[in-house]
Amino acid sequence: MVLSPFVLIGWFGHIIICYYLIRPICNTLVRTILTIIPCILFTYITCQNFPPYDSPSLIIIVLCWMISIRLIHLTIFSIDKLLTFRSFLFKILWILLPILPLKLKRNEWPIKYYLILIPVKLLINNWSYHWSISCETRVSYTRIFLFYLSLITISYVLDSLTILVRIFTRDKYTVESFTNFPLFSLSLREFWGQRYNRFIGTVLKESIFEPIRSKFSSSTIGGLTTFIISGLLHVHVAFVAFDDVSSLFPTFIFFFLHGIGCCFEANMKIQLPKYIGWILTHVFLLLTAPFVLEPSIKRGSPLLIQNPPPLVNIEWIPKLPIPNFCP
Repeated sequence: MVLSPFVLIGWFGHIIICYYLIRPICNTLVRTILTIIPCILFTYITCQNFPPYDSPSLIIIVLCWMISIRLIHLTIFSIDKLLTFRSFLFKILWILLPILPLKLKRNEWPIKYYLILIPVKLLINNWSYHWSISCETRVSYTRIFLFYLSLITISYVLDSLTILVRIFTRDKYTVESFTNFPLFSLSLREFWGQRYNRFIGTVLKESIFEPIRSKFSSSTIGGLTTFIISGLLHVHVAFVAFDDVSSLFPTFIFFFLHGIGCCFEANMKIQLPKYIGWILTHVFLLLTAPFVLEPSIKRGSPLLIQNPPPLVNIEWIPKLPIPNFCP
């Protein structure tokens, strides 16, 4: 799938116009209209006629949303910040290559850690993929866990990129991690804010949560708004991926419930023991996961076969034995 050069030129042109022409406008309403309407239009043009079950299409949808969110933030809500066009462009396109200075990344592991982790993730990811496509489609909590395991182990691709960036920059820069051991999360806020999908999480935090929290002096409003917008993003992804209207409302409800859960945690006066927090967090994740994962699991093998992970069919890579039962 190749995007039209006119679409790419349109996006880049809108970025230039936002910086040089729209951002200096004093009237907030005018800035809002001139920024948001082209973002919606370009997102619609970019994402129309995508085939279902196609991973590259879904990635493009996410990129359109992330670029739009950054543009809206920097053009409408951050005009008081002095930005060169270079820094403006870098912030908007950061999602394409999320590089950051090594000193700004907390708890960064040595390169040798990645060299150990990559083959482990690769083996587990290939194993979970082959097990999934060998079984009939049915929704169960075991299948949900297997799907989740596949999702967090596919990050071996980005771990490889991290090694290259750190070697070529002599350990001055690194790549933002996709996940940071989400199974260790002791709360929903830790899961979403620090451990899972840190690419999208970073953009949503910097461009939605923090501006809204600052404007309304309320973390609750900022957090709930962030989850609502994230829910709408995933609704768009689900609509294109599955072409099934019935999956849209459950997808949105998943993120809305998690937004409420995070707001409840933020305002809770009681400090729970760590093991209680871990149990409650993952029970809640497991109970609500069918809302968002059921459409993917129901499509089963056709969806997985059409979107195999990298290196899954390389002969020389060892294969873990597949269980003789289905999850």
